[in-house]
Amino acid sequence: MKTSIYITAAIAALSAPAWAQSNVTIYGIADAAIASVSNIGGGSSTSMESGYLQSSRLGFRGKEDMGGGLSALFTLESGFNIATGANSSSVFFNRQSFMGLSSTTLGSITAGRQYTPIYDQLIFQAGAPAFGVSGGALDGIPSAGSSASRYDNTLGGTRIDNSIKYNSPRMGGWRFDVMYGYGGVNNSSSANSYKSVATGYKGGSIEFGMGYQARDCVAATGCTAVQARDEVVAIGGGYNFGAFKLASIYTSEKNGKNVKGNNADLYHAMVQVPVGAWFLSAGVQKLNDKAAANQDGTQYNFSALYSLSKATTLYGAYSQQKVINGGKAGMALVTSSDGKQNVLALGIRQVF
Repeated sequence: MKTSIYITAAIAALSAPAWAQSNVTIYGIADAAIASVSNIGGGSSTSMESGYLQSSRLGFRGKEDMGGGLSALFTLESGFNIATGANSSSVFFNRQSFMGLSSTTLGSITAGRQYTPIYDQLIFQAGAPAFGVSGGALDGIPSAGSSASRYDNTLGGTRIDNSIKYNSPRMGGWRFDVMYGYGGVNNSSSANSYKSVATGYKGGSIEFGMGYQARDCVAATGCTAVQARDEVVAIGGGYNFGAFKLASIYTSEKNGKNVKGNNADLYHAMVQVPVGAWFLSAGVQKLNDKAAANQDGTQYNFSALYSLSKATTLYGAYSQQKVINGGKAGMALVTSSDGKQNVLALGIRQVF
């Protein structure tokens, strides 16, 4: 449930021209869970986790109707830790921070820190929020002794800084998105730059999306001999049968994290079943590591959500990850001591 706050006369008096026809919506998610993670340095850990089902956040969304179907808009969204009250990042609006213009006939153009077109077209329709859990996206196998993934196939919700994005209006069920992200590297307009295009269809019971993205190497001098442009191709969709929904996503990444030859394919399939106030979900993810290490991974995800109201949900979630050939399993940003790890969580989420 969202709360719309219309700017009062007192604020309008301070900035009447800017706020005269505007409204701002405050929204967010508060999510807390008790999670048990196995196999951390040979042992296990049980702790309170913030944002296990969906990241805890506070956001401000504004829109000004300028007439003729044209609107100005902005979104500012900050992640926080419900258990401590601390920001989840040193960047205050670390989740989203963008502004732009929107037309009912021409689409929208926005600038700032934003989700990728692949995420917009595929992830929302085929995974979130049941697999928005911290252990619910197999973004790649962590390097030994580190929680940093060797891959980034966008299933974890990649955001791009310094980006400009165009979203077309939906036409006959279809919509397409284009994004360019400036790299912010001195003496180079291409270093660390990001490019992406995606399209998707929604109509009746069918959802479908596909997209492409590329990230150039960071150095102003270009890629070294062991580096190359990081590229991802994604395709996916789902069908709602009424009693249940089936969905799948396939991504193929070349030169993950700009490491030449660090290639992988990821297959993701899931089923969602609503039963009264319950929402059940199960899925499997398989990562085919094509790099020399050949550390393939498999992850199973199960979740059960129970709606106490429109705003409040109780949930349980379980994920199991296995990695072969000496790879280290890693979920919830915690690397396992070997190739296996389980995460079990019980929590509550409130949307406002």
